Amino acid sequence: MPTSLTGLLFFVVLLLPGFAYLVGKERHGTERHTSPFRETIAVVAASITSELVVLAAFALVRWLLPSQTPDVGALIGLGARAYVAGHVGLLAGFGLIMLSAAVGLAYVATVPGVRRCFVRVPVVGTYPHDSTVSSWWLLFEKWPEISKSVPVGNKGKARKIRVKRTAEVGCLLEDGSYLRGELASFNNSANDSPDRDLVLKAPLEYRPPGARELMPHPGVSAVSIPASRIVSLFVGYVDPAGP
Repeated sequence: MPTSLTGLLFFVVLLLPGFAYLVGKERHGTERHTSPFRETIAVVAASITSELVVLAAFALVRWLLPSQTPDVGALIGLGARAYVAGHVGLLAGFGLIMLSAAVGLAYVATVPGVRRCFVRVPVVGTYPHDSTVSSWWLLFEKWPEISKSVPVGNKGKARKIRVKRTAEVGCLLEDGSYLRGELASFNNSANDSPDRDLVLKAPLEYRPPGARELMPHPGVSAVSIPASRIVSLFVGYVDPAGP
């Protein structure tokens, strides 16, 4: 561990890519609580990996443009203070660029579309994995996504793109009533806990307990339903290009 303020600051800066990776996973994945040890390992591993990639890129740039990049050999041979004194601006500029690149790389590595390009790499895989998410995540995030062929140009060729369909949700409640509407948002906790809610938006339809027909609610824009009141969910997926 660092024993001085400068060392502590340097240590925190080096871990910024790992923090960006953790934020990206929370933003693009499900809310999952892990042990502090596991989170620490993930932060450190992501920081080291992204920084090594950036250092490799710097080595390539150094080889191509030796006169416009910091001289690592001189930095080691002359000593840090002697070299830094005459190249403060160059070192500060490259240091900021490399740190920003490492942070950006760590965050981009959590974007689903980017990870999908490397899905066959065992270390990367898909995120989040089915075993780590709730049934709501599968229903509302994973299963609505499909591959769709779209025509390209005038030659009749087609290419596949990822399309996310709209989820139409029906909720059978514990009192026998029924609500149906379009999914607006849901709690992305990895635990199937009753202490969360589901938000549906218009067009909404409601069937009171004991009734047979669904009644529209034209004046209501959205409704929040606690998971503890839901007995069953009925989900249908609508293609955004049409019914």
